[in-house]
Amino acid sequence: MNSTLDRWLDRSVVFSFDRTGFQRHARRFDPQAPRDLAGQDVLITGGTAGIGLAAAQSLSEQGARPLLWARDEVRGSTAAEQVKGQFTSVDLGDLRSVSAAAHGLRTHGLAAVVLNAGAMPLKRRLTPQDHELIWASQVLGHTLLLRILFDRGLLTDTTRVIWVSSGGMYTQRLDLTDLRCDKRYQRHTVYANAKRAQLVLNASLAARWPGVHTSAMHPGWVDTEAVKHSMPWFRAVTAPILRSPDQGADTMVWLASQARTGPSGRYWFDREPVPEHLSSRTKSSPGDEEALIDQVFAHTEPFLEAQ
Repeated sequence: MNSTLDRWLDRSVVFSFDRTGFQRHARRFDPQAPRDLAGQDVLITGGTAGIGLAAAQSLSEQGARPLLWARDEVRGSTAAEQVKGQFTSVDLGDLRSVSAAAHGLRTHGLAAVVLNAGAMPLKRRLTPQDHELIWASQVLGHTLLLRILFDRGLLTDTTRVIWVSSGGMYTQRLDLTDLRCDKRYQRHTVYANAKRAQLVLNASLAARWPGVHTSAMHPGWVDTEAVKHSMPWFRAVTAPILRSPDQGADTMVWLASQARTGPSGRYWFDREPVPEHLSSRTKSSPGDEEALIDQVFAHTEPFLEAQ
C-alpha cells in the first residue's frame, strides 16, 4: 500500500484501530522466531475472557503455562482448563487480596506478567481500602503486584512486564484530582485516566528497575463481552469493523514471546512503538507524574508484606 495513504489511514484512528488497520499493519510484522516459552509461567490478570483469554491461549500453544488471575471462580476454572493453565481467584481492586495472592504465588520464574484486568463498572464503587474501583484495580492493584514480585526476585532480566492500556487513553491528560470520584463519576473518563496513569508508571518503573523489561500497549478496538457490556452504543455502531480478540491480543503475545526486546518503557500498538500523545493538551507536567508515583507507592506500601 502507498505509504502516504497508509499514514493518512492511521491518522484517521478509525481505520487504524479497527480490523482493517490490523490487517494493514500485519503486512509489516517481522516473522522472527519467538523465544522458547516451553514450561515457563506467564501471569495474566483478567485472563479469563476477551483479549486476556486469547493471549493465554496463544501463549499456551507456545508451551507456556498461563497463570490466570481474576475474580470469577467458575469462569476462571473453565478458562484455566481450556488453556492448560492455573487459576487464582483475586480481586485486583482489593489490595489485601492482591498482596495475599502475590505472596502465595508459587513459580520457578515468570516469563511474562501481563497486566490486563480492566473493569469499567456502570456505577461508582469503592474498594475495601476506600479507593474508586477502576483506579484501585488498574493502577494500585497492578503496581502492588509488580512491587511484590520485584521484591521476591520474580521479575528478572528475562521477564516481560506488559501493561495493557487503551486507545481511549489518547483523549485524557493525567488528572490526580478527585481520584475517589466524590464529585463526579464519568466512567469513561475515569477509565481513560487510569490508562494514562499506566503509561506514566510503565516509564517510571522502567527507569527504577533497569534490569526488568516493561512495556505498555493498546489493542485497538476489539469485540469483547466487556465492550458489549460497558459500551453498548459503541459496539452497536462499530461491530462490523471491530477486531477479533486474537487480533487485539497479538501485540501482547508478541511482547511476551519475542527474543529481542528493544528499550524498556515504550508504548506499542500492532508491534510498533507509537507516541504516548496525539496532542500536546494531554501531556502532563513532571510534577504531576512525580505526584502520581508518590501517591501510588504510598497507597501500596502498607501491603508489601504478606497479609
